[in-house]
Formats: sequence, structure tokens, C-alpha cells
Amino acid sequence: MTIFCDVDGTLLDSSARHEQLLRDLIREEGLTWPQQAPDYLAYKADGHSTFAWLRKAGFGEEIARHLAESWRQRIEWPGYLQTDKPYPDAAAFLQAVKCLPAVVVLLSARQDAAALQSTLEQCGLLPLVQELAVVSPQGAAQRKAAFLRGRAQPGDIMVGDTEADLAAAQAAGLPCLLLDRGFRSRRYWQEQGRDSCAGLQEILERLPRKIKEE
Repeated sequence: MTIFCDVDGTLLDSSARHEQLLRDLIREEGLTWPQQAPDYLAYKADGHSTFAWLRKAGFGEEIARHLAESWRQRIEWPGYLQTDKPYPDAAAFLQAVKCLPAVVVLLSARQDAAALQSTLEQCGLLPLVQELAVVSPQGAAQRKAAFLRGRAQPGDIMVGDTEADLAAAQAAGLPCLLLDRGFRSRRYWQEQGRDSCAGLQEILERLPRKIKEE
């Protein structure tokens, strides 16, 4: 059995660079961070975009579009990628899966595959998985689905934290276990009528019983 596992928001906590980059971009424009705006990461986790947050925070449409596009272009700049770190339960989860009759294939949507590989090597996660597959963030759900359709077998499963992961799994006919501690919140998943897990230990407990009994 293969567990296809997303990376950002699932194994790696990359939230710090998301907000730091936006703060830097706003400062570069000679503007100030709006103190009365909703919490940026929490607002995004409820299903909103960076552009939507900027508009909610009071920025005009033109500057909001400019900032959101600059954010998209620079989100994987090396200086920001250095802030990524594994969640405390990531290594334990992967080690536990290695004790099962299962393997993990990481499936991530990133612009820079080499940078992601380097991050995973540095934090000790890459040796715990069978493979790292990276697709473009543009049309991530469709690209992940295409990968899954070419690789997945009956009994395999997807683990992720966004609607792109869920859509990819559904398109490939796979069940999907969802996290709500990454880039989508529990409230978001409840509004979608989906169950979600707070961490990877809960994901491990929800793996099909037959895997753990084989």
C-alpha cells in the first residue's frame, strides 16, 4: 500500500514565510501592516486568498493585485524557504508508517523541486520516504491527480491539508485523510462537510484497519 502525502501544511510548517513575505512586500511599497485586519494566516486557512485578505484589510484593488502577484512570484525565494520546518509529529509519523506494510510517496506542488528536496534532506524527512514527486503549483489539483492516476493502486490513500489534495484524490478514486492544522482550518472543512484531523497521530489512527493488522 502507498500513502501519497502532501508536504506543505502536512509535514512541513511553511506558514511563517507566507506572512513574513507579505509583511516585507507591504513595507517595500511604503505601506504599513493593517493592525485592525483579520489574522492573515487564520483568514487564509478559512479558505480565502492573499488578495481577498488584502482587500478585507482595506487595500485598494490595484495595489492588492500587485501585492498578491508579487507574493506568488516570491514565495519560494531561498531566504523565505529557510524558515520552513517540520511539524513536531512529522518524523514520528513517517517512522510509524515504515513499520506498517506501507510506503510513503511525497506529492508536493512547488516551483522549485530541488529546494524542497534540500529542505527535506536537511530536516531528516527524505530518508523516511520512498519517493518525492513535485508538480507545478499552477493547476496543482489537476497535476496531482494526473500523477496519482498513473501510480495509485486499489487500497492506496492520500493525506493532505487543502482542497487541491482532496480534489486530486477524488479524481484518482482514492480516499483522502485531511488535516486542519495546515493551510485549511477545521471550520473550513466543516463547511465543506468533511472530517479533518488535528495532527498526524490522528491520521495514523485513522489509517484503514486492515493495514495495521497485516
